[in-house]
Amino acid sequence: MDRKGLKGSITVFLSLTCVLFLSLLCATVESARVQGARAQAANITGMGNFSLFGEFENELLEKYDVFSLDGSYGEGTFQIAKVNERLQEYVSYNANPKKDIFSLWCFDPWNLELADSEVSGYALLTDNKGEPFYQQAVSYMKANAAVIAVDKLLEYTKDTKEIETWQQKYEDSQKNSDDEIAVLEDKKQEKIETMESEAKESGTELIVPEEPKNNPLKEIAKLRKKSILSIVTWDKDISEKTINTRNFPSRNRNRKGNLEIEKKHSGLISDVLFREYLMMHFSNYIDAVSGEALDYQLEYILGGKSTDKKNLKYVVNRLLLIREGMNYLYCLQNQEINTQAEGLAVTLTGFLGIPVLTAATKHALLLAWAYGESVIDVRILLDGGKVPVLKDASTWSLTLENLGRITEILEAGAKDKGKGLTYREYLRVLLNMGSVTSQRMRALDMIQAELRSGEKSSEFKAENCIVAIETNTLWDCRPVFLRLPGAVMGASAKNTRIAQSGSIAY
Repeated sequence: MDRKGLKGSITVFLSLTCVLFLSLLCATVESARVQGARAQAANITGMGNFSLFGEFENELLEKYDVFSLDGSYGEGTFQIAKVNERLQEYVSYNANPKKDIFSLWCFDPWNLELADSEVSGYALLTDNKGEPFYQQAVSYMKANAAVIAVDKLLEYTKDTKEIETWQQKYEDSQKNSDDEIAVLEDKKQEKIETMESEAKESGTELIVPEEPKNNPLKEIAKLRKKSILSIVTWDKDISEKTINTRNFPSRNRNRKGNLEIEKKHSGLISDVLFREYLMMHFSNYIDAVSGEALDYQLEYILGGKSTDKKNLKYVVNRLLLIREGMNYLYCLQNQEINTQAEGLAVTLTGFLGIPVLTAATKHALLLAWAYGESVIDVRILLDGGKVPVLKDASTWSLTLENLGRITEILEAGAKDKGKGLTYREYLRVLLNMGSVTSQRMRALDMIQAELRSGEKSSEFKAENCIVAIETNTLWDCRPVFLRLPGAVMGASAKNTRIAQSGSIAY
């Protein structure tokens, strides 16, 4: 075909049209690329947060199943700037696929560059009096609920109210009895003097019934003056470990985070599971494991004292009070015990003819009997035996005759380990009677003391432990496909600024 003489104007038109279409296509591709870059910025920020929290405190996780990031990075001084620096390292690395790679074919369609990053919010393990610690502990226990009989654990909370009621009744009754006996003692002395005077005037001899060889009231009075801890432990060794509590989380105004965490767990079941977490992770007098800080750690969580001995003494006194209340209840309800107490009261005071004194003496004998039985109970518990919460005739061990020789019985030790609850189970009862808030802070005390005693975490502080963060990153997205649209249509070829936020929590 002869094409000579044909004009080329259609070729120029087509070329211009193609350039316009290519410019539109490049602009469209660039717009899609920027949207993809936004998603990529979100992904990189998320990966940076995840990588940052991958640097958790390993010792804390291994020993106590709790995650946290040490905000001091082993230096002891909290540095949020250091945390942000680590975040920048992670996101910058993930934003640059060419880093540490040499390849002529490596193409980065996103062309992102980190302009700025900020850790805008963080939550600490000690915030809200240990709330984040509580949440993690309960989550751990719920994840292991298959091996935990929650219903059985709830049973330990049922008797708590009755125990507390009878504790108070015993304390009030003991105080009232002491006051009443003190007042009646004056009347007793006046009555004896009157009887002696009358006998002298009549020329007769006043016959006073002989007091029992071992008067239970006098023996119990002597026993009350002694150290209860030395009585119930007798010849056993007690840990002499001591700690400095000055810098403990429970004693200080801890650093506070500015981020609220979600409270997934609350209520009775969560409290029970948290206390079971304490039972699993902290040692006690019976199951003592030689700790770096204290051996009797559950006792510390209950007592908050600076030495093992003081904490054990606190727990022993609490156990004694539990047993006093419940044994006093049994004494009041048992007819045989009441009859025997009344008989001895008549023997001791009946000759005076003061009914109110006889009644007061009977009540004092019931209180003394409950106390003597309680001391034996605590001795049994610390010997590894068992004692029921509420006793019956088969589990009551102390007779009125033996009440007068209580010291000999205690010295001989418990021969029958009994039935009922163990020392460990009574600790569970004491935990249920206490404040969860103080328990979680004292648990953090023990965690801090234990970890700081080791070489790997010698600068560990609970208040430096980060458990959640919010981050903001700012990105520059450099244009890739805008040269042609810029030349043809005058489209702006400036960097696109992308702001991205993220968050992560253990």
